[in-house]
Amino acid sequence: MRYTIRKPEERNGRRRFSPGIRLKLILFLLPLVFLLVVSVAVAVMKITDSAIRRDLLQRGVAISRVVAFSAGYSLLSGDRLALDSLTAETRNSASDIEFVAIRDTGNVILAHSRVDERGKEYKPPDRSISLGTFLETEADEVSREGRDRIEFTTPILFAGKRVGTALVALSKESLISAQRSVERSIAIAASVLLGVALLGTLVLASLITTPVKRLSSGVNELAGGETFHPIPVRGGDELGELTRNFNRMAETILAQQNRLSKYAKELEEAYVGMVRVIAASIDARDPYTAGHSARVARISCELGRRLGFPTEELDHLEKACLFHDVGKIRTPDDILLKKQSLSHPEFEEMQSHPHDGAEILKMAPSLHRYIPVVRAHHEWYNGSGYPDGKRESEIPIHAQIIALVDAFDAMTTTRPYRKGLSPGEAVEEILRYRGTQFSPMLTDAFVRMVKDMPTPETEEWKGVAL
Repeated sequence: MRYTIRKPEERNGRRRFSPGIRLKLILFLLPLVFLLVVSVAVAVMKITDSAIRRDLLQRGVAISRVVAFSAGYSLLSGDRLALDSLTAETRNSASDIEFVAIRDTGNVILAHSRVDERGKEYKPPDRSISLGTFLETEADEVSREGRDRIEFTTPILFAGKRVGTALVALSKESLISAQRSVERSIAIAASVLLGVALLGTLVLASLITTPVKRLSSGVNELAGGETFHPIPVRGGDELGELTRNFNRMAETILAQQNRLSKYAKELEEAYVGMVRVIAASIDARDPYTAGHSARVARISCELGRRLGFPTEELDHLEKACLFHDVGKIRTPDDILLKKQSLSHPEFEEMQSHPHDGAEILKMAPSLHRYIPVVRAHHEWYNGSGYPDGKRESEIPIHAQIIALVDAFDAMTTTRPYRKGLSPGEAVEEILRYRGTQFSPMLTDAFVRMVKDMPTPETEEWKGVAL
């Protein structure tokens, strides 16, 4: 009698299904990789969108405040030409500025970058969503004439009293375009990575463990904002391709970050352009000091180069020079343009411009680094300057440089009540105050710089040095 031994599966009438290691890896790793990639992509998109929106808001607030500060005096003096010039120059300074307007307390538009809007009553937008208030500036996302904009409204104050309102409108198109470009690039890179991940899960667990750990480390570096190191590619299989595609995705994200950095730099350059306009506007109030801030900036940066300042520090020094007299925007013309010697009360009011300049810069967080320099550029090395009586190393070195060059430019500039000194005579006068008003080290370096210049008594030298 013969017996047939049947397998357990046959006894039950069917064969049990036992998934292989590759299927297990697919079922385990694919959802994990999918969630990881999607999470990173979403996080990067949110961070990028937030950075773009934050930069746009900061820029809009800064421009609106600059317009408000610049318009105050002209608004009180009824100088419509200056207001028109301010709105037109601000509008032309950047392509995404749609319009700039200045209105009085009665909501009548006094100046507008669009000529046909001047003299009309200000009309509220069709739709408005508040984006927040930054100090005194209100930011709103509005719909006006069928177009979406972001409008920044800043009160124009004089002596603590509101005398008008500055309005700057930025287009949302550049913001939306940048966001869509970033989202598209990240989505493509994530899709490629997911496709390769499906193939990568087919290899054995022993070959996957190390690459997955490296990928996880790379994701952490990328998501954590640390310096990203490309993951070494081991072999030409699916895991190698997965690693290469991850590196490509990281390069795409880093490239987008570089684009954002470039965009931020362009915004900063546009803002510096506005700073130069403001500095020139302040200098232009007095025809005898026209170009003063620009000259101080050029001479100071030349001295900084000779002292070995790095490029970034020279950049900060130049901006501080352009801002150093911004407080004079609050100085009345009858004092600023007076041809005779100032009385004691007038001189005290003139001495308040470093303090006023520091207060103005406090309104813009991105300019806070220049506040100590602007406030201290009339301090003396021996402590007898103003407004705080600081001395020696208590005075920021940029402020010490500006004080030295400011005095040199003032002495070599012809005024209604005196003729300007020659560069050589000005240097002799500066040497008299070495160690009292000016730093001995900086004074010696400045004198060497002047002596190194060819033919120091000629206008040709002034063109080279200044």
